[in-house]
Amino acid sequence: MDSSYAQYPREFYSIHLGNAPGWKVGGWPSWGRTDPNPQYCTVCEAQMVPLLTIASWGWDGGEGHSWAPREDQAAALAGSSYAGRNPSQPTRVEVGSTDNMQIYVCPTSPGHPHTDLIQ
Repeated sequence: MDSSYAQYPREFYSIHLGNAPGWKVGGWPSWGRTDPNPQYCTVCEAQMVPLLTIASWGWDGGEGHSWAPREDQAAALAGSSYAGRNPSQPTRVEVGSTDNMQIYVCPTSPGHPHTDLIQ
């Protein structure tokens, strides 16, 4: 980053500018409890690519709610939530203990087995 971001702490990037939280196709999976761990195809050993992320939360409930859709920001700031009714959990899908499930595919052949990672 250049000096134009000097006034912002490092957390500003991860909260407001880093990869988007929530469900997504492709893209870059977020880091979970571990550093990024490359997934390899069991058939050809190619590094697999992310196909789908199934997220328990649509956005982080942290400061600013910058990833919250505009129409949900007032509810997010009000903190009106209870099990299955949190505005940041619009799908009401919960993976594990509010984790993300990432599904990876082999870039060389769609017929090769996929793999998943929950974190």
